This record gives sequence, structure tokens and C-alpha cells, in this order.
Amino acid sequence: MKYPLLALVYFVFFSCFPSKDFKTPKCRKIYKNNFKKIITEKYKTIYNNDTVSYNEIRFECVYSAIYTHKAMYDKYGKWDKEIFPSNRNRPILMWENIDLFSNGKEYTVLTNGLEEWKHIYASVMIFDNNQNDLLSNSSTEKTALTALFSDMIKSNNPQKKDFYKVYWQTVDPERWNIIKQNQKK
Repeated sequence: MKYPLLALVYFVFFSCFPSKDFKTPKCRKIYKNNFKKIITEKYKTIYNNDTVSYNEIRFECVYSAIYTHKAMYDKYGKWDKEIFPSNRNRPILMWENIDLFSNGKEYTVLTNGLEEWKHIYASVMIFDNNQNDLLSNSSTEKTALTALFSDMIKSNNPQKKDFYKVYWQTVDPERWNIIKQNQKK
């Protein structure tokens, strides 16, 4: 008699909570040099009081939100610009005039990422020299660009670590000092 009553109390107690408070994380598992899925999302920002949106390819459930930063650095060197969105403490990195396919066509590549307890992703936004969004549904290059960045994440060399020094020294020198101190221990 005691156990059915206890079960009923638990059922009533927990059924009173809104279900959104118990959402399961998007990423139950994270993947080293891989990802769970690829999605295209709109990245929205405000510029000169106008809301501007771009297409962003997100590689969900990656091991590191800065995989696309590192992949670009490993292949093309240091980025040209850091863009600090007002709602984030880490920058979007921009590479300009990058020949991604070694065919003479140059691109502007922006890498981004987000790490939260519910999910993690690394992402890219890609434009041609006329600032056309190449990740829109009408783009003929979207599939090739998605495959290129998928391969860059999958072929990440974790032994190659020079990116991290340049990144943290540029983006957050205080954190770089903490990392150096921890490495000495």
C-alpha cells in the first residue's frame, strides 16, 4: 500500500512541473573530429539599427566549438579580423580572399561556435567577393562547401596545437596566461 501511494505522490508532483524545464540536451554525446549532424540556421545580427541575417552551417555536437576556427587556421594561417558580437564573449573569426578549392575563386569565411550545457556546435558563414551568401538554398556551391568543412573537421590533427597559442593570445591574453601556468604544473 505504501509504494503505490508514494508512486502516486511522485507522479502528481512531477506532472505539475512544466515539461520545458526538463528538456534533454541536444548533444547527449560529443564527437572528436566528427559531429552528430549538419544544419543550416540563420545567424541574425543588428547592424546600423537593421536586423541582418546570414546562413550559417552548424556542425552539431562537436568536441570543440572552435573546430572551424582551428581548421581554417591550420590550413590558411591567422585570420584577418575578429568580430565580437554584443551577446557573446568569444569572437567570430574572419578570413578574407581565401581560395578554398585552389581554383582561383576567393571567398570570405567567417567561423563561429557556441558551447552551452545543452549543446555545442562549430559553424561557418561563407561569402563570395560580391558578398553573396553562398550557404543560401539557391547557392550551387553550398554542397561542396559543406563537404569541405566536414572534411576539415574530420581530419583535424589534435597534435597540431599552434593555433591555440595564437588564438588565446589574441582573443583573451589573461586566459592564455592561465593556460601557460597550468601547463607548467
